[in-house]
Amino acid sequence: MQNVSIHKASELPQGVKSAVEQLLGRLIGVDEEVSVAAVPPQQFPPSEDRAAIARKLEEFLNRRAEKTEDVSGEDIDGAIDEAVGHVRRSRK
Repeated sequence: MQNVSIHKASELPQGVKSAVEQLLGRLIGVDEEVSVAAVPPQQFPPSEDRAAIARKLEEFLNRRAEKTEDVSGEDIDGAIDEAVGHVRRSRK
């Protein structure tokens, strides 16, 4: 059974090409190649490990947050607005 498929964009049926463009959020050029890979689902750790993972994630996020302590909320909101605007414009 095949897990990976690679096709030239110029050879894709229009419906498939449109679906790929929708997934990517951009148009694809005729000279591009499109790869599709099917991977098995990830195994989740047993529930007793989830608490430890959650603590590690919280510690990581707290370390990241410390790096932005000197940045004003207004600057953070502006950066988020700019990023959202960029994504919205690029999807049209």
